[in-house]
Amino acid sequence: MSSISIDELDGDELDLVKLVCTDANDFNQYLIFKASNDELFALNVSKIEEVMVYDRNIKIVKNSDSNSVIYGTADIRDYMTTVVYFDDWFGNTHLDDSEYELIILVNYGGQKIGVIVKSVLQIITIEADTMSDNSNNDNKTTFVSKIKIEGKEEICTIYDGDKMLLDVFGEVEYGVGLEVSQESIAVLQNKIIYFADDSKLVRSLVEDLFHKLKVKYKIFSDGSLLVNYLFDNQDIKVDMIITDLEMPNMGGREVVSIIRKNSLYDEVSVLVHTNMANDIMDEELLNLGTNVVIAKMNMQELSRIIVDELS
Repeated sequence: MSSISIDELDGDELDLVKLVCTDANDFNQYLIFKASNDELFALNVSKIEEVMVYDRNIKIVKNSDSNSVIYGTADIRDYMTTVVYFDDWFGNTHLDDSEYELIILVNYGGQKIGVIVKSVLQIITIEADTMSDNSNNDNKTTFVSKIKIEGKEEICTIYDGDKMLLDVFGEVEYGVGLEVSQESIAVLQNKIIYFADDSKLVRSLVEDLFHKLKVKYKIFSDGSLLVNYLFDNQDIKVDMIITDLEMPNMGGREVVSIIRKNSLYDEVSVLVHTNMANDIMDEELLNLGTNVVIAKMNMQELSRIIVDELS
């Protein structure tokens, strides 16, 4: 998809659903938007359901807790949607409400959030090899990249949607502090799992889960690192591979494809752990040989599927 300026879209409502669905299996497409300080941020289009005008007639029940990142709950398309100001969540200055133009309706594995932003610029391609890890500098980001906007080179930050999800819906919802039964632990004795995800937050949550399951594991920050380790150590047994979908250098789709082309791993269960999946992606991943596609961040569900698959 070529770059599309928001100015090219007609009507009171800026509906990007068709644009998103057109390239629903292209993981390099990002929507670029501005924060209050005019800093540029990026969000993968596969996580976006719609971009709509922040109409002041939208009914929002405001959150009475002034310390909460949640601004309120809005009735959007007959769905009660949690609403946040991106600037408030990220820690930027909150402008006058009249400065905020749009709501980006995102879907993280079934959880919807309306993200209120100052403005949206373009949908562009950001190649994986142009991204630099920024998670150690700021835990609300994953990568930074240089992009071209209106012929000018700018630095753009890809924010960590998983971190937003956890901040908005809370740790309890996602199994932090999850207790694991002795029956589940017994099933996983001597099992080995390889896990790949570029999010530092997700790696930390999953590592905590693996500790509770008392399963042997190895964690990688990128799909290519997992695949290289796998083929450099073919004498080491592995029972399950869990991979994120959107990662720099090598994403989950490529990981699954490479693994399923090697008969050594015919009996290995492969899970894709992602908040990007839609019907198109699910079908493609299952056709490639994925056993299960599961939404990210729900450690309780991930625990259940690991036990079921390895029983």
